Amino acid sequence: MKIKLTFILLLLCFIAKAQTVTPENHIVVIGHATIDVPADQVKFSVTLQTIDSTSVDKVYQLHKVKEDKLVKLLQALAIPASDIKYSLLSVNKRQDYNNRKRVSYFSGNQSVVFVLTDMAKFSELQTRLINDGFTDFYSNFTSSELEKRNTEVMEKAIEVARSKAQVMAKAADRKIKRIIKVADTEDTDPVFRNYNQSYSLAERIETNYSSEQLIRYPQTIAVSAQVKVVFELK
Repeated sequence: MKIKLTFILLLLCFIAKAQTVTPENHIVVIGHATIDVPADQVKFSVTLQTIDSTSVDKVYQLHKVKEDKLVKLLQALAIPASDIKYSLLSVNKRQDYNNRKRVSYFSGNQSVVFVLTDMAKFSELQTRLINDGFTDFYSNFTSSELEKRNTEVMEKAIEVARSKAQVMAKAADRKIKRIIKVADTEDTDPVFRNYNQSYSLAERIETNYSSEQLIRYPQTIAVSAQVKVVFELK
């Protein structure tokens, strides 16, 4: 029985040793890929800021007025609740210097992020935000297909790495056997980069939009992935 057990252990050690890939028997390749995803949504980020020099209660009252206005606007535009995200109201006491005189005041801030799925309403929404006193906001293109395309671009990056590895292996008169490991360049999760075109507004302006707008031209979002792939060579 002891002889049989010893034989099994030796056999397992031999198999493990045979499966070990030595440094000279593998190749490490970086694969990078980018795809263009059609932009079919616009993401807005609106900051609700209220300031009062007398009391915190006044800040809450002013904020409530702004909050009610924004909620009514979102309801009027039929923005689904699932497309609305917001932070909690943050109230702080601050100090500034005006003509070398220290001035204290209370400040309230809350950020609201929502997605506009009907891009034809982009100009209308901007105008209504401005007219309702919301001048601290910015927007950028996004896509409803980003999550699905993130997987697609990662698969494409792996295929790019495979093609590069095959060329490099051929130069060494070798062939690719299998993938040993896939990771990003930092050995964490694959890197995705979305380059979105942004629009921002810092002050109140009165605008009359014509029927000819840049928003009529289709836009795309570049989604990139970079992976590090380790191949075993034959």
